[in-house]
Amino acid sequence: MDMTQSNKRKAPQETPTKKQADSSDDDSDDNLQDIVDVDFDFYNPEEVDYHALKRLLGQLFASDAELIEVGDLVDIIIEENQVGTTIKVDGQESDPYAILSVINLQEQKANKGVVSLCQYLSNKCPKKDQALHKAVMNILSLEKPVGWIVSERFINMPVDVMPPMYNLLLQETKNAVANVGVSSSSSSIDTNTHTHTHSLHIDVYKEVAPTEDNGDEGDDNDDDEPPAKKKKGKKASRKPTSLLTDETIYYQAEDEIIASYATHQYDFKFTHSDKESVADAKHAFSDMGIAASRKLLFVHHSKFEKLVDEIDKTCSNITPVP
Repeated sequence: MDMTQSNKRKAPQETPTKKQADSSDDDSDDNLQDIVDVDFDFYNPEEVDYHALKRLLGQLFASDAELIEVGDLVDIIIEENQVGTTIKVDGQESDPYAILSVINLQEQKANKGVVSLCQYLSNKCPKKDQALHKAVMNILSLEKPVGWIVSERFINMPVDVMPPMYNLLLQETKNAVANVGVSSSSSSIDTNTHTHTHSLHIDVYKEVAPTEDNGDEGDDNDDDEPPAKKKKGKKASRKPTSLLTDETIYYQAEDEIIASYATHQYDFKFTHSDKESVADAKHAFSDMGIAASRKLLFVHHSKFEKLVDEIDKTCSNITPVP
């Protein structure tokens, strides 16, 4: 797998890497694995990407995509394409397999897509946790700059495409700040964006309810029933154990890193959960019997550069399972 960047942009100190899946040692025709080389090219989001990016964001919001003006959000990504990266394999005119960009929600707060997104996320915030609810409402009021990190890719895309994408995003944001005197009137990435109070991330995960044994029995029912409620009472032993806590499984490896840096976060289910299997892009989750949930995370701007550095160090060293 070659990861190359278009001539328009190059990640600082980023060198193309090549990885190949190991073929099976078994000579049986049924067990042979083909070695596939794929060139990943990095491009700015362009007008030709509109429909493909709309599908990718539709994949992120699944059955609730109809509640958000996704097309208007894609318009922002394309219009402000001095920041943001798509990955393609068949040239610039082909559909992107991944997108990583940022939208300054405060600068675009009059946009219908931003209005619908903030309203949707506000409605999903749990009110029982008053401190969390107050903090989230304060952030989503957009009185201060907030950057939504738009990150979505095909489910089978390797995680090692993310470090160069995040490094590009960080460098391009800094460049946009440095050039603010030239383009601040039209750019949503101004001096406030690199110093925004928080970055907003929407992650996909599956929660596995606790079990009393290590067997596989009952796994098929995890997606059909809500996780068991935690009982009130005395705290359990401080010794960590997977038998006493729910397990959150992130579908993208970098999401677990992002969650560790979040100052505020909450889980939410889809409003139209009954339509989820139909809306699930390419049935990637539903065909595997997976009921995916979403998690909203807020990362303080002071932690974002360290977050990118950890994604770079961690996700560059992950070896795909053959």
